Amino acid sequence: MTTSTREEAQESVSEKATKQSEEQTPKFISSVWAIVWKDLTMERHTRQLVSVMLVFSLTAVIVYNFALFGKLSAAREVATGFLWITILLAGTLGLNRSLMSEIENRSLDAVLMAPVDRSAIYIGKLISVTTFTLIMELLLIPIFTVFFNKPFWRPQVIFILVLGTIGYVAAGVLVTSMSVQTRSREVLLPVLLLPLTLPAVLAAAQVTAAFVAPEPPVWSELQFAIALVVAFDIFMVTAGFLTYHYVVEE
Repeated sequence: MTTSTREEAQESVSEKATKQSEEQTPKFISSVWAIVWKDLTMERHTRQLVSVMLVFSLTAVIVYNFALFGKLSAAREVATGFLWITILLAGTLGLNRSLMSEIENRSLDAVLMAPVDRSAIYIGKLISVTTFTLIMELLLIPIFTVFFNKPFWRPQVIFILVLGTIGYVAAGVLVTSMSVQTRSREVLLPVLLLPLTLPAVLAAAQVTAAFVAPEPPVWSELQFAIALVVAFDIFMVTAGFLTYHYVVEE
């Protein structure tokens, strides 16, 4: 085989690979959108996920305020911790409710039978559950602002809430799919998820507390915490994307 023939063969293989990649990209995006649309449609009809998380969050805020009644200064000092504890517990409750809904409706089995990339299922679930959690958080922000008199509405706070939520949900979807076949799945989810996400959540809570403080935060003191949250997000999304096929096939 001559050199020119080899070069032509290599170019042909490269063109085929590029063409195949270009064909797979729209299919992957459409699969992701189908999963997101399915979850949004189910939530629009049942209103189970957001309503459960929101009712729990409101109950938690009321309990916090009654427990610290007459101690407003103490409540302000721990308001950031209360916010993230509420998000963690409500998010775990939402993930658990999402899991039970998939089992009751047999929708997970139907999705797995479809000829779609398993990583597309993971990204779709990540987007939909993150959307539901962020809706709950957007409703929580004015409530915490009023009850605790802290500026949780600041853009920096919302930004770190979004970053922390992405990593938490990315880990939550992966752990939820791992525990779906176990008998003690309701107990196993928080037992595995909370310790796994604790480092990123602590860093996000530290940054949130700095952004709602009266004094402007020192950026150099927050760089490591923000970098930790971003690194955790990238790690969990990548791990879920690469391993979700093995998780759901087991």
